[in-house]
Amino acid sequence: MNAHHLVKMVNEISAFWDGEAGAANAPKSVATHLQRYWDPRMRREIVAYYRAGAGGLCDTACAAVALLADQTPAAKAVPPSPA
Repeated sequence: MNAHHLVKMVNEISAFWDGEAGAANAPKSVATHLQRYWDPRMRREIVAYYRAGAGGLCDTACAAVALLADQTPAAKAVPPSPA
């Protein structure tokens, strides 16, 4: 999935939760939404995007993805197999 599309989606979800839960509680609500309803591949992609610099994420989305990143281990480099 295109990372920019994921950014747009998480920003829209964040706008909803900002109004619904308030700015203080919105990041946790967004992170919970992403855990419940996003495919694991989508979550991995948005976390990888966040770790690479998070350009375009609104403040609430950035905080929510940071919560997900804390729960997601960084991908480990696979050592090359011996020839």
